[in-house]
Amino acid sequence: MQKQKLIILIAGVVLGLIAVVMVSSYIKDMEKTSKREAAKALEKLRDNQAVVLVANRDIPANTPIQGSMVEASIVPREYVQPQAATSLDRISGMLTVAPISRGEQVSLTKLASVGQTTKHRDLSSLTPPGKRAVSVIAENISEVSSLIRPGDNIDLIAVLSMPKEIEGKKVTEQTIIPAFQNVLILAVGQETDSSATLSKSQKEKINQITVALGPTEASIMTFLQDQGKIRISLRSAQDSVVEKAQPVTWESVLQYLPSLKPKEEPEVETIDIYRGTNKGKMPISQ
Repeated sequence: MQKQKLIILIAGVVLGLIAVVMVSSYIKDMEKTSKREAAKALEKLRDNQAVVLVANRDIPANTPIQGSMVEASIVPREYVQPQAATSLDRISGMLTVAPISRGEQVSLTKLASVGQTTKHRDLSSLTPPGKRAVSVIAENISEVSSLIRPGDNIDLIAVLSMPKEIEGKKVTEQTIIPAFQNVLILAVGQETDSSATLSKSQKEKINQITVALGPTEASIMTFLQDQGKIRISLRSAQDSVVEKAQPVTWESVLQYLPSLKPKEEPEVETIDIYRGTNKGKMPISQ
């Protein structure tokens, strides 16, 4: 009897040890799995982020860049501005060709070497690589010419008469199209210096701006100017996000602002009234 109890006791101890080993092995496997998943998540997070330099103070135009003026910042890749600086060695000593606001990413489009700023300020030297300098005659240029400067970023909006077919008839409908967003201004009128002060008469003579666009974008902008009108929309210096904007027509406006829809008058029953040879209608009172 005692021998049987001893055997049961030994078996219980062995099974307990086996359970402990299995639980310990399971915990270790879970830890390894968790570490692998955490490493993958961290790697994915790093892939979706980038380190850029941002201004830690307002930097005026024609100011040499110093290390104390900028700091590193981690931002999602979709929010990285075109040609954002990532290394202080790359931009140290360069001059700003346009003001840079505090918190704004330091973009190479707003910087130039000392040689560039002292020798010439022609459009070819200011146009970023891969871009084209395109002249834009904006419908509202007189309203914003005193508010924008070279180095600012804007949106370009096209106002077009689009062909449309209604009940088999071809008609035209005015359509507002958000053409391009976050576009760099290279020149306002003939002025490429962001720090230049223009007189009132000079501002009144400005009838165009010059912007930096990609080769295909440049062709599209030329086409849009030929087909309709262009308007300028100002944007924050710290805002580089390109939003998904849809074309606007009367139909979309009335959907967004239903209060603008005309009220439908209720139908009123009428009877025909004859006065001599003249026929008229009289509403029936409810």
